[in-house]
Amino acid sequence: MRIATSAAIAAGVLALTIAVRPVQAQQAAPVRVPTSVLERYVGEWVYPDGNTVMVRLSGDTLFREIPGQRVPFVPISETLFRLGPVFTAEFVMDQSGGITQILTDGTGVEFRLRRKGSPAAKLAAPPPAAEVRVPRSVLERYVGVYEYIPGQMKRTDLTIVVRLKGDKLIRQMAEEETLTPISETRFRVAGTSLMMEFVVDEAGVTLVLGSGGQQMLARLKPKR
Repeated sequence: MRIATSAAIAAGVLALTIAVRPVQAQQAAPVRVPTSVLERYVGEWVYPDGNTVMVRLSGDTLFREIPGQRVPFVPISETLFRLGPVFTAEFVMDQSGGITQILTDGTGVEFRLRRKGSPAAKLAAPPPAAEVRVPRSVLERYVGVYEYIPGQMKRTDLTIVVRLKGDKLIRQMAEEETLTPISETRFRVAGTSLMMEFVVDEAGVTLVLGSGGQQMLARLKPKR
């Protein structure tokens, strides 16, 4: 696993939030989390290296705050939140009341932050999330060959194939990888914490992929 500092990840969250805003043309329907649940996550959180970050509640929105930076936690579920366009933060509570914030970019960087004053958490596997059912008509919209948008890398010949196998989307690269739906537009690549999002607009479908410290965009080729 790649090692980074808490300062580096803070800078990365802010830079990515600014850089990728133009491509976030479509968002899934907002998830509403009860205030009583959000209040559990408020407090000062400690990185393994001793640096800290504050989580505060303003209205019905959680914010991550460090000097000069304030980033909202956008809920995907009651425990999992999007933090900027790439990072996710998951709050895991054990039976003794210990709580841990798992912050990851989905590909190689992960931090486990302890809330200050919270008992040392003994992490157990979180309960499985309720399965999301996506209509076949929606899945069919995403099927095809995606070409990376020029200017993101030196190579211009790389493509991603997305196909339908039964009622599951498959990403075909070196091997088949099942895409597990989190919503009608966001999917997790099976066996990883990598997220993929399909953004549909007037121009077609754009595939947004987390890739290390940045996001990569690929456009669906027109179907004949």
